[in-house]
Amino acid sequence: MADLVSRSVVLSRGTTFLITNGRGDISEGDQGFYAGDHRLLFRYEWRVAGRRPTPLGGRAIEANRAQYFAAVPAYRRSEEGGIVLEREIQLQEGVLHDLVRLRNYGSHDVDVPLELRAGADFAHIFSVKRRVLGETSAQIGNGATPRRDGQEDLVFAAPEDLSPLGVHLHFSVPPQDLSEPGGRLSFKISAPAGGCGTLSVECAALPRTPAEARAKAPGARLIGPQIEARGPLGPMFERAYARALRDLHALAIRGRSIGLTDGDAAVAYAAGIPWYIALFGRDALLTSRMTLYAMPHYGAGSLHALGRMRGTRVDPATEEAPGKILHEFRPQVDPRETNAIPGFPYYGSVDATPLFLIALEEQVRCAGQEGLVHDLLPAVRGAVGWLDDYGDADGDGYLEYQRQGRYGLANQGWKDSWDAVHFRDGSLAQGPIALVEVQGYLYLARLSAARLLEGVGDRDAAVEQRRKARALRRRFHRDFWMPERRFYALGLDGEKRRIDALSSNGGQVLWTGIAPRQAADDIARAVLEDPLYSGFGVRTLGAGEGRYNPISYHNGSVWPHDNALIAEGLLRYGHVAPAMHLLQSLIWATSVRIDRRLPELFAGFSREETSEPVAYPSACPVQAWAAAVLPHAVALMLGISVEKGVVRLSPALPEGLEELSVSGLTALGESLDVVLSRDRQGRVRTRVAAPHGMRVAVRRAH
Repeated sequence: MADLVSRSVVLSRGTTFLITNGRGDISEGDQGFYAGDHRLLFRYEWRVAGRRPTPLGGRAIEANRAQYFAAVPAYRRSEEGGIVLEREIQLQEGVLHDLVRLRNYGSHDVDVPLELRAGADFAHIFSVKRRVLGETSAQIGNGATPRRDGQEDLVFAAPEDLSPLGVHLHFSVPPQDLSEPGGRLSFKISAPAGGCGTLSVECAALPRTPAEARAKAPGARLIGPQIEARGPLGPMFERAYARALRDLHALAIRGRSIGLTDGDAAVAYAAGIPWYIALFGRDALLTSRMTLYAMPHYGAGSLHALGRMRGTRVDPATEEAPGKILHEFRPQVDPRETNAIPGFPYYGSVDATPLFLIALEEQVRCAGQEGLVHDLLPAVRGAVGWLDDYGDADGDGYLEYQRQGRYGLANQGWKDSWDAVHFRDGSLAQGPIALVEVQGYLYLARLSAARLLEGVGDRDAAVEQRRKARALRRRFHRDFWMPERRFYALGLDGEKRRIDALSSNGGQVLWTGIAPRQAADDIARAVLEDPLYSGFGVRTLGAGEGRYNPISYHNGSVWPHDNALIAEGLLRYGHVAPAMHLLQSLIWATSVRIDRRLPELFAGFSREETSEPVAYPSACPVQAWAAAVLPHAVALMLGISVEKGVVRLSPALPEGLEELSVSGLTALGESLDVVLSRDRQGRVRTRVAAPHGMRVAVRRAH
């Protein structure tokens, strides 16, 4: 019973999202009704006949719609039959609809007393996160005082510095009374015998989102390649994959949320719910390339938005520089949160710019969207200029970062917590920092830029980028490899010393192709052994290293997207078995979760310590690059790539999957179907149904 209550249900529509417990109520922690970056309702609880109903089940049936069922303890006597509370909640952009039904299974009509306890605090998402993490936040108080607006309406107004923000509640049945300041409203609902009584509530953000914008908001319809999987792993893979597609569509945002006008058709990925329902450069770009063969239109939208908001000037406070791709964008900064991030767009990311070039080149080559190059050519040239100049301040050929302003991120790679970059003994590294995986991104970005520039006829610039890529690859292994550990260092510090912690960053290097083969062989062994491998996935930091903690954010936890990128790199170097083992671990991890999701991260405890993955406190339940792991896993099993207009497949299946059927895969702007099946000798066979004229090449089965 307690598990049903504590279970989170997450709904979203654009930048509006809702987190409830298993009853459908909002009562604690990060639960709330959010619009943009503010929590409107921090309390929204129903009581029936003075008591909380007993939850029977609550789940999201679409990305923006959920159903809840609960028994009513006061009406269980046999002469009254029983009353079941049924609720359906649906989100639109800026609006929550709650339909409450009291279904009467008894033989007598019943007048049921209902009570709603509602509260609004208008807390900024940063303040909510601090409170959830146990930190103090003066911005979260006791909530605003409600006022009646006619017979059927209730209004909470935000503090003056957030005006005109507010929330308006409209009830289909007038409340009998309002208790202030607690926000308690009483109703009497008639539930006829064998029928049901109903009450509907509309909670709308103020000022209201225009109806036209709501109608155009990205939908929750399941769009993308469909899969059928056979074998012991099959059912859990199918469920997790379908959930991932719904989550990815739910994270689609547009218009002012991504720095464009409301009429602009571009749609980009938000990073996650609840903390990151905003455009993040690194997250959107990695998610885009991981969903390239499933949802290429979202990738194009992300590139379009990020290219438009590239840096144009030098601003140490926001880390902006000409050509640089942003780290985070939110339409406005809460005046009460000025110390969290100095301003938006915020550019404190060392890797978003090279990832932009990588993702754009893949979008053009694999999705057949050549027009993007011409649309974004100024952004391409600007990004290349940043790599050559501002990103490499000391001219040593490596990308480095060091925070320029007073506020913002001290660490600016994907592990951006304050203590994520340190030596083996736990001492923090001092900048400027050259992260190991970022140099891999730089290498691949230069090759990607060369292809893009060559495609528009700028051959001299393309030759120069290839020359710099070759020079970087020659130096990289010498400077970053730790012979005594047979692994890459986390990075180089400001004195060019190897930061000798054993971390997953060195495994991520492989997908970029910068490492020599012998290094890849050593890494392939290390990522499936203790201290890096937990039994459920590759840890961000090896057990036993200084600062190792299985429930730290970046120092011992397991991140699904990190593991998927490591698996991609292993496949690039021909290490099929370890790559498939990592994918198998990730799929299996979804089976122990009620919602069938891969979370943002989970704890790094080993199989000797626990029989299943342990949840990480405050992890985002819906995270774009975690959801992207499932379509990325499909692409990795297919071994799909596109070179010179030819779709190439190199099939493999993890243990536990005997057959995988994929329909509606997207490549070169067209759709194809692929079936992988394991024969009696254990080899993976491939059947392809492709449109006329599409060239498909299948490599030898593994």
